[in-house]
Amino acid sequence: MAVRVITVDLWNTLVGAAGNTQRQAERQRSVRRYAERLGRELSDDEIAMAFREAWRYYNALWRGQHRTPVPRELAAVVWRSLGMPEEPRLIEQLAEELAEGVLAVPPPLLPAVREILPQLAERYRLALISDTAFSPGCVLRELLRRYGLAELFSAYSFSDETGVAKPHPRAYLTVLDELRARPEEALHIGDLEETDVRGAKRLGMQAILFLGDPESEFPPPERTSADCIAYSWREVPDLIPQLQDSDRANAAP
Repeated sequence: MAVRVITVDLWNTLVGAAGNTQRQAERQRSVRRYAERLGRELSDDEIAMAFREAWRYYNALWRGQHRTPVPRELAAVVWRSLGMPEEPRLIEQLAEELAEGVLAVPPPLLPAVREILPQLAERYRLALISDTAFSPGCVLRELLRRYGLAELFSAYSFSDETGVAKPHPRAYLTVLDELRARPEEALHIGDLEETDVRGAKRLGMQAILFLGDPESEFPPPERTSADCIAYSWREVPDLIPQLQDSDRANAAP
């Protein structure tokens, strides 16, 4: 069946991991400033440990429950891990500042995204499916707007808004239902086998495993259930017709 909709992951697919260290440093400075408002001086090691605790909490929910904590949850884990007094308003303000970190230190677009994504948008309806962490969907929409890409997407699925993370079916069905497309009419492009690819394939979508971010912290899988692998966005336009030809051949009597 012909592809009508292409769903795309954000992190390590459209934008790269370069800049993560600088963004984390900026977030740690934010925590230090908030602690100083309460007369507490924190060491770099204390703050780094608190963020590691927040990421452990995140990964437990992401992998175990297929949901992601909202930014305020993560900010609260950081705050409490430091033994700070319960200050709901301060935690809320801190969460907002940590969320803006992705705009203060934006991740780079991966090569050829600016070139290829508009080409795909001319032929297919595009949707973005992204799991979120410290930066929620509303902030990530603004990031895409600043890059001039937001208008290319007809639908969005952010885990802080849907309440589920990939590979949960609702992460994909949120946009497919909005675009009135069946799973077999859709193709997903993402970098993680465990979430992006498996979630799409279980639903009946086709999938491209994207391995085009050299800075990614995630090692490539030893094997994949994806229909094909792309190492650059420049490869994607040629891969899609090949997938459709293969699909037709497999369906032939």
